[in-house]
Amino acid sequence: MPDDLRRLYLRRVPLLQQVADSLAQETRDALQGTPHIDRVAFRVKAVESFLAKAQDPKNQPTYVDPLVEIEDQVAGRVIVFHLADISSVLDKLKGTFNTVERTQRQPDRDAEFGYESSHLIATLPPHVVPDVWSARDDMPTTFELQVRTIFMHAYAEPQHDLAYKAVHDLPREIRRELAWIAASAWGADQAYERIARWAAKQAEGKQDGPL
Repeated sequence: MPDDLRRLYLRRVPLLQQVADSLAQETRDALQGTPHIDRVAFRVKAVESFLAKAQDPKNQPTYVDPLVEIEDQVAGRVIVFHLADISSVLDKLKGTFNTVERTQRQPDRDAEFGYESSHLIATLPPHVVPDVWSARDDMPTTFELQVRTIFMHAYAEPQHDLAYKAVHDLPREIRRELAWIAASAWGADQAYERIARWAAKQAEGKQDGPL
């Protein structure tokens, strides 16, 4: 079964890439003129990541047909400057795409620091999928969108590579190091947010003093 799944997924990658490219342009068009956008990027899920998700015991029996049901075979990410930019970007994306789910990923407890990001699951617009797609019944109907700040991204990507994919449990000292990095990223976002609010008030002539 894994070999069959690998073969079937590899066969669809060119189609998924076409959709990713179209969605990237659609997203850039939707956010045209929106301030504080660092980048928009879309990707096709790597085959090993797809297989790992499809076969993860934690996801069973969630994925009866992973080729259809795994929602992030195509996924995009919008990176913004400030925390306040996230909500305005989400509003524009929800006005562009038909969203079926929104989740806010953050630590469970206030005393914890870790991965943070806003996630949207949206249906694929008919005009972005190749003609051959509609003739098949084994293709996904949704894609994922993430919105996060530069500092959220700076923490999340290396952490995902170094820790999330780790085979063995991480030593306590390494977990503390990662928590320190996450707390630093959180603090940087909060500081930039205060500075941005101060700068906006300065521009309006409403504040002359310090923060």
